[in-house]
Amino acid sequence: MSELMIDKYTDDFYYTLFEQHHLPVLIISPHDGQIVDANKTALDFYGYTRKKLQNMTIHDINTLSKEAIQNKMAEAKARKERHFHFRHQLNNGTIREVKVNSIPVVYEGETLLFSLITDITQALENNAFFRTLFEKSPYAMMMMDRDYQVTRINQHFVSLFGYTEEEAIGKSPQHLIYLENKDQLFQANKQLIEEDIVITQSSVRRTKSGVMVDVQMVAMPVYIENVLVATCAIYIDKREEVALKSYNQMLASVLENTTQGVVITDTLGSIEWVNDAYTTITGYEEIEVLGRNPRLLQFGRHDQAFYQVMWHELLTHGTWSGEIWNKRKNGSIYPEYLKIFSIKDETETIVRFVGIFIDNSEADAHRKQIDALVSRDRLTGLYNRSFITERINQLLDNGQNLTLLYMDIDAFKAVNDNLGHAHGDELLIQFSHLLRQYFGEALFARVNGDEFVVVLSEHQKQQMDDLIAALFLALSEPFDLLGQTIYVSCSVGVASSCAHVQNANELFVHADVAMYEAKKYDGNAHVYYEEELTTAIKRTFQIKNVLQQVDFYEVLSVHYQSIIDLKTDKVVGAEALLRFETAELGKVSPAEFIPVAEKHGLIMKIGEWVLKRACIDMKPIVLTNASFKLAVNVSIQQLEDKTFSDRVKTILKETNYPAENLVLEVTEETSISDSTKVRNTLNTLGKTGITVAIDDFGTGYSSLEKLHELHVHQLKIDQSFIRDLDKTTAIVRAIIAMGKSLDLAIVAEGVETKKQLDFLKGTTCDFVQGYYFSRPVSLDDFIKE
Repeated sequence: MSELMIDKYTDDFYYTLFEQHHLPVLIISPHDGQIVDANKTALDFYGYTRKKLQNMTIHDINTLSKEAIQNKMAEAKARKERHFHFRHQLNNGTIREVKVNSIPVVYEGETLLFSLITDITQALENNAFFRTLFEKSPYAMMMMDRDYQVTRINQHFVSLFGYTEEEAIGKSPQHLIYLENKDQLFQANKQLIEEDIVITQSSVRRTKSGVMVDVQMVAMPVYIENVLVATCAIYIDKREEVALKSYNQMLASVLENTTQGVVITDTLGSIEWVNDAYTTITGYEEIEVLGRNPRLLQFGRHDQAFYQVMWHELLTHGTWSGEIWNKRKNGSIYPEYLKIFSIKDETETIVRFVGIFIDNSEADAHRKQIDALVSRDRLTGLYNRSFITERINQLLDNGQNLTLLYMDIDAFKAVNDNLGHAHGDELLIQFSHLLRQYFGEALFARVNGDEFVVVLSEHQKQQMDDLIAALFLALSEPFDLLGQTIYVSCSVGVASSCAHVQNANELFVHADVAMYEAKKYDGNAHVYYEEELTTAIKRTFQIKNVLQQVDFYEVLSVHYQSIIDLKTDKVVGAEALLRFETAELGKVSPAEFIPVAEKHGLIMKIGEWVLKRACIDMKPIVLTNASFKLAVNVSIQQLEDKTFSDRVKTILKETNYPAENLVLEVTEETSISDSTKVRNTLNTLGKTGITVAIDDFGTGYSSLEKLHELHVHQLKIDQSFIRDLDKTTAIVRAIIAMGKSLDLAIVAEGVETKKQLDFLKGTTCDFVQGYYFSRPVSLDDFIKE
């Protein structure tokens, strides 16, 4: 810095410049920072007297340390600047941001600093405020110079339009964000700015990617000392608002044109708007209902409690829906399905209620017709399961004690299979007539196929045993089914409501359990429900779950019982017998688990597994004994499957087991149960070389005619006849004679004593099996025998 020489000629000039200067001026010694003098403006600014200031150094008013001051001065000198930025503290403690311009002067041979102090506190605050406003603004902002070139953009501009600061600065917004062919708009906006007009304009601008966005632009000129130096443009993203406006217009159109009535009210219930459908349904024009309450449609069908519940639901949950009956302007009554909901503002305050409804007149009439149809069984005219369930629940809710009879017609499937569905339907109709005849005022329902329910009141229960006995007596008489005479019986389960029964389903379950227990008897039996029966049912479920959830080989095994030739006393075959055992259930008899497997569709897989396992086990024996035969039991479900014969052939092929060494055993009842399916399957299997045997013969109702029709090779006399030979000798001889007359081989099961064996040896019976020779044993034990 050059020094200014001041002599006496300039002394008066210096004094005038010093004292009259509008800025604070300090004369400072550069050596120690001593304040030599201060003008009047400086005295006013700092709040000190001249004498006080002259006793201070510059360090006393500068908030920086001496070292920091020296550093700042060195930095300014390096930048060739004559000004410094400091923070000075006034006498009252206030801190001010100042710019100090110092000029070295020589006065009377001494170098001093002539320092002009400029208070820039407000300027800095204004600059910081603008910078913060620009950067933190929730809107996109852009600054342009006098030539309308971009000088600055904020982050929201980057987010909205996609341009980085490097891409935007120095460019014209006309080329950045204006649409093509919008030169006139840009020029017009420039003209408005130059005329000192703030522009507020809703328009469309283009992003870097070419997407058009709806914005509201606010552009304003920026002046410094009445000179236009820049333009600030603010862009407010209006896309959501435009989309919402479009959505509201669409919604308004939908509400106006929908066939559902719509009514909008304020929070006091005064109608503000209705659509055309409201007028069509109610008969009231919009002008007639505006300002009125929707209760003008009420006619008194619903009591005050109904509306109290409605408003409680609406105010608590924000919505209510249900059927309500109202009155049209012409006085006609109609049902409507109404949904009311509240509309809330951003503070969660309810501001409107909206009701949407449809005229339910036709639907109500249809529903009554449908209810009449769906509540009744079309065949018998009795109630169906759905209706009787609902009715029982109503009676239980009213505290009534009920007794439910669950009835099943025994062997109904045999009627359908052998006589046809027309005869089966006729049986169901006649049986329903019997129920009405004997149980009078009770509730009746056909709940499933051949299953019926009779619901007795507490008073009717007193006569229940007599009524059931009368029904059983009536069933001892034959039914005339379209000219076909047939006898049937039924099984009845009885369950009464009690503290443990909460609803109809539980009552059904109890009665159903008792009915299945009654099935164990010979027909026309009734059983009262007891807790022990439920235990048995639980065991059944356990068996089902085990069979469904594990691999068969983990719980099932195949044992073998020898079959003996009566003439040679040699083992000529074996019957495969399935065994089931788990740690939890213990040993489960076939009589227990086979029905479960059949009922739940598992018997096909189990049956195939047994057949394949047995063929594999017996194959080595067959290779050394060509006359050895393996007997395997099959169920009716297997025989009714049209693919069963093919599956048997596949298993024989996979195991390389000869068909002529296989005997498939079917029960006597199974062999006559189906007129087509079972017969076709048995005949197909018989023609392949497989031996077909009728097991448990004598316990069913076989006739010579049916046996003659089947491709059967063998009869197995049921063990019950062998066990009671003292009483059944004649029957056994008759069975053997009949079998021989049909050229069938005869096998006697259940031989346990030498006496039984000697008797059979005196007949033409061919083969025997039983504990006298061997119990069913594992494969290893069978081979050892």
